[in-house]
Amino acid sequence: MRKTGIVILSLMLVLSFAVLSGSPAAADNPAIASISTEQIFQAHPAIQRVQAELQQRQSEMMQELEDADEEEAMMLQQQMQQELQMLQQELLDEAFLEIEEDVGRVAAELGYDVVIDPQGIVYGADVLDLEDITEEVLAALEEE
Repeated sequence: MRKTGIVILSLMLVLSFAVLSGSPAAADNPAIASISTEQIFQAHPAIQRVQAELQQRQSEMMQELEDADEEEAMMLQQQMQQELQMLQQELLDEAFLEIEEDVGRVAAELGYDVVIDPQGIVYGADVLDLEDITEEVLAALEEE
């Protein structure tokens, strides 16, 4: 789940900044920065809220299972797994949007048109002269 989320977030960030930097000057020579998506992902309050909410719901479900008889517990367990997966996806989607907004806000404040995660680049990352703004994004999260 973690790697999939990081890849999705990286792609969302790259695509959204590419679309948002529609000015002619930005298209000719965009200011590009990088972040460690994994660090942002681990530290972001939205992800921490997702984890806490999922743990809370899982605890509630375990209590429901303890109160059910054996046959009912088997049916409930399958339903609960599906419910948890749907809840997880919904919460992660919301968290990704929040992370994207926060990274976008910090990037705009620092004057960057595009933000990428160099780990997503298969070849050529060393050619790019990227300013890593991970620390600035993390600092902005602490200020909130």
